[in-house]
Amino acid sequence: MDIRETSSTNINNICKLCNKHPHIYICPRCEIKYCSVDCYKSEAHLECSESFYKQCVINELKSQEKNAEDRQKMLKILKRVHEQDLEDMETLENNEIDEESEEQLDSDDEENISDLEKRLYNINLDNADEVWSVLTNAEKQEFEALIKNGDIDKFLPKWIPWWIHCTKKKLVEDMDQTYDEQSQKLPSLIDVPIFNELQKASPNVEYNIINVIYAYAYIANYYNGDYLNCPVEATILFLDLSENMKYNKVYENSESAITSIVHKIISCNWLPQDEQTLLAFKEAGNIIMQGENSENKYLYIAVALSELYRLLIAATKEILKNKNDSENKKFFKKFVRYKIDNINLSKKMLFLYRKKLEYYLSWTKNCNINMYI
Repeated sequence: MDIRETSSTNINNICKLCNKHPHIYICPRCEIKYCSVDCYKSEAHLECSESFYKQCVINELKSQEKNAEDRQKMLKILKRVHEQDLEDMETLENNEIDEESEEQLDSDDEENISDLEKRLYNINLDNADEVWSVLTNAEKQEFEALIKNGDIDKFLPKWIPWWIHCTKKKLVEDMDQTYDEQSQKLPSLIDVPIFNELQKASPNVEYNIINVIYAYAYIANYYNGDYLNCPVEATILFLDLSENMKYNKVYENSESAITSIVHKIISCNWLPQDEQTLLAFKEAGNIIMQGENSENKYLYIAVALSELYRLLIAATKEILKNKNDSENKKFFKKFVRYKIDNINLSKKMLFLYRKKLEYYLSWTKNCNINMYI
């Protein structure tokens, strides 16, 4: 099913940021059409990128248990940010601050951290508006500066992908125990029946699945494993990368299935596309497709497909929630979020995408069974 929508007038083809040139790209977050990197990075579009990083931090706060240790971690991060600002101030002033002044700055720094700790003490870290409301104007500006210069990435937690949890094995081990331990570390599988239609399955199904898996590998790395906390935008990015999933494109070999995704990444100037990023996503895709070992060759594929299935479920719930939620939150009112009505994504479409994933899961399950026949 081809679900692409074409523009019927020249007006619709114009960049919505400069209003001068024909648009080439579409932002997956706000769906605005733009023509160049300069337009994407312009002031008119700045809040859209800021919103993504702010949501990453809020999601990280939500994922942590709200105990004293976690609060201390957060305070240490803010203190590091503050200390970096102090270093920049010292450079600008050509080291004119004497030892006595430095001691005073350290004292002020400790007081600021203590004050922040008090302000966060009774705050619900699950509520973005509450967290944002207790920050001072200086702290908000500090945070926005981190986003603009890209330094926010330094404060994101290190993520260990599920597909490399079990890559290191002991020389001698209990196989049953190893499988049980591995299963506990992996995301759960979506159980589907073996479809009768699999008897007539095209030999190209394997290559189509490769296209889907490598697209998943990219978004998993891109979102630092946190894609389920921003399901709508993650789903849109996944669909933009996987032409098999979005447009039913059929691939004749594995090379074309992977190259298609690389071309999609390179054509989107707002996506990380440096050599290290491309190598990382390809390596992740390779590991998932190869599996941990020959006995469980299809396990990682099934896990990745199951994660995508959960992502589409979460996106469906988010769309319905946003349609029914008439309350305008202050945090998200300030920072642009998706306007569901403007997104080419519907409950029906997501249902059809899930059905395709169910078919791929069934195909994978059938292949795994046939290995032992």
